[in-house]
Amino acid sequence: MNPWEDRFPRLWAFGEKVSVLVIGGLLFFLFAAPVITIPAALVGLVSAAGALIRPVPGETVGRFWRGFKRSFGRALLLGLIDLVVGGVLWFDFQFFMAMGSPLTRVAAYLFASLGFVAAMANVYAWPLLAWFPQPLGPLLKRSLMLAAAHPLQAMLGLACVLAVGLLYMVLPGPVKSLAVLLGPGLIALSLGAAAWLAMKRYARPDEEFAE
Repeated sequence: MNPWEDRFPRLWAFGEKVSVLVIGGLLFFLFAAPVITIPAALVGLVSAAGALIRPVPGETVGRFWRGFKRSFGRALLLGLIDLVVGGVLWFDFQFFMAMGSPLTRVAAYLFASLGFVAAMANVYAWPLLAWFPQPLGPLLKRSLMLAAAHPLQAMLGLACVLAVGLLYMVLPGPVKSLAVLLGPGLIALSLGAAAWLAMKRYARPDEEFAE
């Protein structure tokens, strides 16, 4: 046994959790460097951070690589769908707002609402892809159903991600340079923890998802 672990068990446990986020963050930056691999790197990071949320086997590096490798194609497609849908909704929102009439403003707010629904579905989509591998069609369907059935958990996840971003913006320079290693892991942890609040009632230990 490690003598530090014996003397300071809580501090040691906290350090192990922080190390998961830091190692996961380093792996995310490394694997996301080609840009096209960003979606799969996000899935790998959620897989690695999942050990802090639910019991999963393996070490941080192994969990990251497993999530990255097995979901690469589906993660890329999901990322492209997010990019296209987000771009179209943003363009429509700006277009109808610029027209200036009350009716077009209502249409603009409708597109903004659709964007918010898509963001809530994403809170579930990435953890589903990381923890319960499945074809993209059923995954999108389940993500939307979870967002409709459990909107509070999705909004909590979005709020936590926003809080991480705002906190990073107000940190002083030297601290910000160190915090950048924790940022991606905290975002993945926020998404995973919020999603798991709803997903755990449907999850099965054999990596299947109940209807």
